[in-house]
Amino acid sequence: MYPNPYSSNAYTQASKNVSPMRAIILLFEGAIRLVNDAKRYDSEGDFENRFNAVDKASKVILGLQGQLDFENGGDISPMLHQFYDNLFIRMMQINTRNSEAIIEDVLDSLNQMKETWIEVAKQTEGKSAQVPTAGNTPVNNGNIENNSGSRSASLSV
Repeated sequence: MYPNPYSSNAYTQASKNVSPMRAIILLFEGAIRLVNDAKRYDSEGDFENRFNAVDKASKVILGLQGQLDFENGGDISPMLHQFYDNLFIRMMQINTRNSEAIIEDVLDSLNQMKETWIEVAKQTEGKSAQVPTAGNTPVNNGNIENNSGSRSASLSV
């Protein structure tokens, strides 16, 4: 899988306003929302919108994959790269196969990885760190904001 500069824009923009850990969690939440939209469109027989939702979610995953730091990420970066590759392949299968089962599999993977990043954020940013969810992260004109206005150092994974 080759990095896609267009798809990495979501991570780059998000990480300008919140810590890298929070940006990752927010991006996973966005991908989950998009795959849930694809699930709804699939049940309605709206295959064009299903395709578009899956396409947007897959760009989020490619953006996350494009931010991996293989020089400083140790053993985690290759494992995440493989995870993102497999997830991307599964997402593409949503539009070509029995999508209901694949959508559930993709949602399970996305939710498990989001929960993992939440735990990593708690450990690295401190137990008192507020983990972002759709309800507690300020959004201004579509841009995610950090209450302090500061940005943490980049994540090496």
